[in-house]
Amino acid sequence: MRHFSAVFLSGKINRIPVILCFSFFILFALPGEAQTATRPLLFSRVDSLLSKSDCLLDRHPDEYRKCAEKALTLSVQIKYINGQAEALKYLSTYYLTKEDYVRTLEMYFKIIDLYDRLHDNENLVKGYARVTQLFLLTKDYQLEEKYLEIMAHVAQNSPDPAIHGLAYTSRAKYYLDKGEYDAAIRYFYLSIPCFQKARDFSYEGGAYKFLGDAYVQKKMFNYAEYNYRLAVSVFSRIPNPLEIAAIYTRIAHIQRLLDQKKLSLEFNLLAMRIRQKFGQSNLIASSYLNVGEAYLGLGNKDSASYYMQKSLQVAEHIGYTFLLEVLNRQLYESAVAEKRYDEALKYYIAYSECKTKKNYDRNKSEISILVANRTIMANEMQNELLNQGNLIRGLQIRNQRIQIFLSEAAFIIMLLLILFVHMLSRKNRRRKNELLELNTRLMQEIDTRIGAEGRLNRSIALHRFLAENTVDVISLMNAGMHRLYISPSCEKLYGYTAEEILRMQSPLDLIDPSFHYAVNTQLTEMFRSKNSARYVYKVVRKDCSSCWAEANINPILDPATGEVKNLITVVRDVSERIQHDEELSENSRQKEYLLHEIHNRVKNNFAILISLMKMQLDQSSDPGLCSSLNDLQLRVRTMSLVHEQLYQTNEISTIPFDNYLYHLAQIISSSYNNTRIRLQTELQPCTVPLEMALPLGLIINELITNAYKYAFPGERTGIIWIKLLLESDFRYCITICDDGIGLPGISR
Repeated sequence: MRHFSAVFLSGKINRIPVILCFSFFILFALPGEAQTATRPLLFSRVDSLLSKSDCLLDRHPDEYRKCAEKALTLSVQIKYINGQAEALKYLSTYYLTKEDYVRTLEMYFKIIDLYDRLHDNENLVKGYARVTQLFLLTKDYQLEEKYLEIMAHVAQNSPDPAIHGLAYTSRAKYYLDKGEYDAAIRYFYLSIPCFQKARDFSYEGGAYKFLGDAYVQKKMFNYAEYNYRLAVSVFSRIPNPLEIAAIYTRIAHIQRLLDQKKLSLEFNLLAMRIRQKFGQSNLIASSYLNVGEAYLGLGNKDSASYYMQKSLQVAEHIGYTFLLEVLNRQLYESAVAEKRYDEALKYYIAYSECKTKKNYDRNKSEISILVANRTIMANEMQNELLNQGNLIRGLQIRNQRIQIFLSEAAFIIMLLLILFVHMLSRKNRRRKNELLELNTRLMQEIDTRIGAEGRLNRSIALHRFLAENTVDVISLMNAGMHRLYISPSCEKLYGYTAEEILRMQSPLDLIDPSFHYAVNTQLTEMFRSKNSARYVYKVVRKDCSSCWAEANINPILDPATGEVKNLITVVRDVSERIQHDEELSENSRQKEYLLHEIHNRVKNNFAILISLMKMQLDQSSDPGLCSSLNDLQLRVRTMSLVHEQLYQTNEISTIPFDNYLYHLAQIISSSYNNTRIRLQTELQPCTVPLEMALPLGLIINELITNAYKYAFPGERTGIIWIKLLLESDFRYCITICDDGIGLPGISR
C-alpha cells in the first residue's frame, strides 16, 4: 500500500480566497502471477473504458465520471501509470465543467506526480500548463508565477521545441489575463517558431488565436483579425472544426465592434453551422445566442427571437446556468421593449431564479472554501506545535550527543597517544630494516646498471657500424629541419663530406630547385598528419651533376606533447630504377602507337575494299550481283567499324559496344535510305572484347539487314528496335525486333 501526503494551495475565485487541498488515495496491487498473466487484457479494458467515456461528457456527465473512475481504479490496481494519468485527465475535465476547481486541481497534481515518477518531461510540462491555467482562472497570480517558473525550468531539459513553445504560451496567457498586453504579445511571438519547428499545428493555431485576443484588448482590430485568419488557416490543416468555429465567433465580435453587423452575422452563422455538426450542446447554445444577438442588431426581431428560443431550450436541457441568466435577461429586455409584459415577467422570474441559483452556487463554494481554510489553519497550528516539540527534543538529543562525543573524544585521544608511542617504536625498527634493504638494493642496481651500460655501448657500436657502412644515407634532423647526424655514405651520393652537409642551413640545398615546392608540400603534410612520408626527387651533387633519389622520412613524436620531435630520413640512389621505368614506359607507348597504326591501316584497307565494291556496284546492272555486293559491303563496314572504334579510343583490346552498335545501325539505315522504316535504339553503356565484337557485329548486321529487306514489303511502314540492356552483373541482353510482317507461319 502506498499513499501521498495532502497538498494545500491557496487561490482566489471571483476575488474570494480559496484553499485547495488534496486527499489521500490508495493504490492496490494485484498478485504477481495473476497480474502478469492478465495485464494486457486489463490494459485493454482500461483503454476501452476511457474510449467509452469520450462521447458521454455532453449528454451523460455522471456516466462519464463513473467510467473515468472505473478506469482509474483498475489502472491503480494493475499499476498502469499511463492509464492512471489518462483517467485523471478525464476526471479533471468533468470537475472543471462542474466548476469544482478544488477537485480539478487535485486531479492535475496527481497527473503531475505520475509523470514525475515516469521522468516524462514533455507530459510534465503539459501538466504544469494545466495547473497554471487553473490558477489563471481563479486569479491567483502569485501561485501561477511560482508554477510558471517550475514549468520553464522543466522545459529547459526537453529537446522538443513544442514544449518550449508551451512554456512561452503559458507565460503569455498570464500576462494577457493581467492586462500586460505587450508582454503577452512578445511571448506569443516567441512560441510560434517553436510550434512551427515541431510542426505542432494545434498549439501553433492556439498561439495565433490568443495573439488575436491580445490585439483585440489593445483595440488593434486589423492585427487581431489577421492573426485570427492565420489561426483558421493552421487549424484547417489538422483539421479542428471546433477551434475554427471559436475563431469565427471572435471575428464576428470584431465586426460587431466595428459596426459591421452583416459580417458579424455571417461569421456567427458559420460558427453555428460548424458547432451544430461537431460541437457540444453548450457551444451550440452559445452560437444560437450569438446569432440571435446579431439578428437583433440588424433589427430582425423574428429571427433573433427564434435563435434565442433555441438557445434557451438547449441551455435548459443541459442546465447551463450562466447562459440561461444571459438569455433570460436578453429576452426580458426584448419583451419590455416590445411591451409584451406577460412574457417579460416570465423571463424576469426565470432570470431571477438563474441569478439566485448562481449566487447560491457561489455561496456554497465560498462556504466550502471557508471550511477548507479553517481546516488548513488548524493543521498549520498543529504542525507548528509539533515542530516546536520536535525542536525541543532535537536540542535535548543534541546535548546528549555532545556529552557522548566529548567522552568518546577523550577516550580516543588517550588511545591515540598509546598507539602513537607504539607506532613510533615500530617505525624506528622498520627504518633500520629499510636502510639495510636499501643498501642491498643499491648494490644490486649498481651491478645491473653497469651491465646495462655495457649492453648499450655494444648496441651503439653495432648501430654506428650499420649506419657508417650502409649504402643508404641515414640522417637525424630536429623539428626545425636542421641535421643533427648524417651517415658517412653521404659522400658517395652527394659528393659532400658529413661535416660539410651538417654545416648547411637547409636540407633543400641538396635538392634540385624544381622539386622544392613538391618537397615542401609533402613535408607540411607529414608534419600535419604525423605519418611517414616517401617522395622521389633529383639530388644536386657537389660537382653540379644530378641524380634521382628516393627519401623515406619517419617522424619521432614527443610522448608528452604528441608533436614531432625529430625526423629520421633514409635516402638512396634510384637513378637506375627511374631510367628502367622510363624505358618500360617508352616501350609501352611505342607498342600502343604501333597497334593504333595497325588498326588504322586495317580500317583504311577495309575502306578501300568498300570503295572498290561501290565502284563495282555503280558499273553492274545485275540486281542479284548488286544485292550481294551491298550485303558484302555492309559486312565489311561492320568489321571496319570495329577497327575504327579501337582507333578512336585509348583501349587496344575492348571497344564501347553501345557506341559501336549505334553507329552500325546508322550505317545500315543510311545504306537502305528507307524513310518508311524508323530505327529506335535503347543502349546502355557496355564494353566488349575485340574477339567478341566482330562476330556479334556480323550477326547484328545480318539481323538488321534482313529486317530492312523482308519485314516491310511494298509501302508498309514500321519500326526496328535495337536494345542493349543490363540484366544482371556483367550480363547483357541484345534484342533486335520489328513490327513488320513476321516470319512465315507466325501470326502477329
